[in-house]
Amino acid sequence: MQLIHRTPVMDRFRESATMNNKKLRIAAIAGDGIGLEVLPEGVRVVQAAAARHGLELEFEYFEWASCDYYLKHGKMMPDDWFEQLKGFDSIFFGAVGWPEKVPAHISLWGS
Repeated sequence: MQLIHRTPVMDRFRESATMNNKKLRIAAIAGDGIGLEVLPEGVRVVQAAAARHGLELEFEYFEWASCDYYLKHGKMMPDDWFEQLKGFDSIFFGAVGWPEKVPAHISLWGS
């Protein structure tokens, strides 16, 4: 039984990555609340699926885009967030928002 539905897009992505011996780089940002719990488990699932399909992954973890980061730095993300993320193949994001710490209009919309 095959649990993962294969699509032509997935096949092309895998072929491209394996033909180029490319390690896929993924930015992992847990964010807030349940994101802190689900991101590590989600990474385990993605790693297992990648291993099954012959893909090599490299995760880099970021602590910003969280209310804790906001409380320390006065902003949700560093000014160079785009520069830090643009070289990644993917971004794995947990969750954002913790109204008891930071109002939603700040954590979600930055205003």
